[in-house]
Amino acid sequence: MTAFSQRNPQAFGILVTLAGVLVFVPDALVMRLIGGDMLALAFWRGLLAGAVFLCANLVLAPQTMPARGEWFDRKGLLIIGLNAAGVLSWCSAMQYTSAANALLVLAVAPFLAAILSFLLLRERIDRATALAIAMVFTGVLIIAWGSFGHGRLLGDGFALINALTIAAYYVTLRTTGRRNMLPHLALGSILGGILALPFADFVPVTTMQVLLIFLSGAVILPAAAGLLMLGPRYLPAPEVSMITLLEVILGPLLVWAVIGENPGQMTLIGGTVIVATVSLHALRRLTQTGSAA
Repeated sequence: MTAFSQRNPQAFGILVTLAGVLVFVPDALVMRLIGGDMLALAFWRGLLAGAVFLCANLVLAPQTMPARGEWFDRKGLLIIGLNAAGVLSWCSAMQYTSAANALLVLAVAPFLAAILSFLLLRERIDRATALAIAMVFTGVLIIAWGSFGHGRLLGDGFALINALTIAAYYVTLRTTGRRNMLPHLALGSILGGILALPFADFVPVTTMQVLLIFLSGAVILPAAAGLLMLGPRYLPAPEVSMITLLEVILGPLLVWAVIGENPGQMTLIGGTVIVATVSLHALRRLTQTGSAA
């Protein structure tokens, strides 16, 4: 795999990013099938994913573990805090809104990253990106309007917070160079699970639910996160955005098909605005990249 990534880095990036997205597609459905309190699930997901991240790093690449002073330095603490917030906000979003709303709102993360890059790294936002930012937030407002009066507005807000944590996470990763941040991701997952504990409502679960909890926390979450952390190192942002749109589209459709969770008309309209905007913006960036090459 290392030889392949060096020989054809773009193909490798596409492969691992696509694999990460496809692994993550059934996550919302699995969470719905588990049912119950999502903050209780956040506890188990956080602990299981964190344990898998740490064990994988120790077994596969022990030499990349952080040095003593790197565990809790500024960037390390930032990654830990952002991932903990991500664990809590994602499960809270799934508690209070539909899977479609939660996933579609996540599609604004690249544009939030552009805003954060402008504010923190002084990277310029061109006119087309500014228009795209306005359009995706128009889509979010349409989704929120559909949620108003249906008890989903709070969950939409948590989904937006989750998108913000993802954006800040990727902006922070850009400043860490080749430094391995997987152990910090692990600690963040564990911290998120621990922080969910006081608010969680634990109830007896069946054997099937236990298996699904293990699948969600120990397989889907760490595998998808690990692959999606690796992919962007080999691909430009527009290609990553295009591939991750599959999750935004396929995830809600899978939930709708299996358990009949209808996203609603306003979600479909707002989602269409978001997906179309992200697609057109990514295609434009890809065209520019190809012309430059």
